[in-house]
Amino acid sequence: MQSKMTSCYDYKQVEIKDELRKWKIPDREIRGELEALARDHSKEIEVEGAVKEGDSVRCICTAAEQESLKGRVILLYPGRRLPGAEEAERQVVGRKKDDQIDSRIGSRKLSLTIENVVRKKAWSVNDELAAALHIPGVKTVEDYYLWYHAQKDKERRQNACNAIVRGWLEAVSENSTFRICEEEKKEWCFRRANIGYRSMLEGGYDPKKQPDGSVVTEEEAIERMAAEQEKYFKPYLIYTYFCEKNDFVITDEDFEAEIKRLAEENGLTKEQVREKTDITFYRQVTYQERVFLHILGPEAEKYLED
Repeated sequence: MQSKMTSCYDYKQVEIKDELRKWKIPDREIRGELEALARDHSKEIEVEGAVKEGDSVRCICTAAEQESLKGRVILLYPGRRLPGAEEAERQVVGRKKDDQIDSRIGSRKLSLTIENVVRKKAWSVNDELAAALHIPGVKTVEDYYLWYHAQKDKERRQNACNAIVRGWLEAVSENSTFRICEEEKKEWCFRRANIGYRSMLEGGYDPKKQPDGSVVTEEEAIERMAAEQEKYFKPYLIYTYFCEKNDFVITDEDFEAEIKRLAEENGLTKEQVREKTDITFYRQVTYQERVFLHILGPEAEKYLED
């Protein structure tokens, strides 16, 4: 390519804020997860004893000034103080199934018979809960903490590295020197836009239909998609710079091998795969991954908290 990043800004001059260095999972996060799981595993049980605040009480209206209310189901939630139901909520506390109360709902006087009482059985954060999660190897709360770290630590550490790398790359994009051939950039954007246009049509989406409800021509739709591709051109040049400097280059032969793999994997011919992709897509994804995981990532890791 004629277009390239000719001089790279010294990204290590970028100040790394303390919050970007942090990646370790605090105990309070894991405790919060366990508390949420305890709530999720809570269940409702029907009780025979006295009604308490927090219960759900199902009543049947046995008598009322308004005849249409007779036989109706009235649900009360003592402790919630729902507008109009406050008096009835207070009166059912301490009562049991089959008890009757005379009360009012709003301005209406009525008689209610308690049909059943449902109480939420809450789990506590304890070893019993940990075992009930049925996670292999997890029998205690301590086991859960160890399992959680095993599941999340690597990802959190990588995410922290990625955040630092993104900051470096933004500084590189803003402060480095680039040589950009406008015709080459235009051809790059339109080639990718044409592939994207065909892919969207195959997926059942018409790119000519715009978000505001208007409809444009095919040419206009592709032009708009090409304009969207422009924001990826400079990052593409940056990834290419770092990879080539690191002696990592995607060749035409590499791309042909990828075409063959995709064809076999998806039951397509190589020609069909070529219609759906382009070496610039393959290079962009592969180079970006290389930069984040193998080139700048290890440098960023040195700045993370111990």
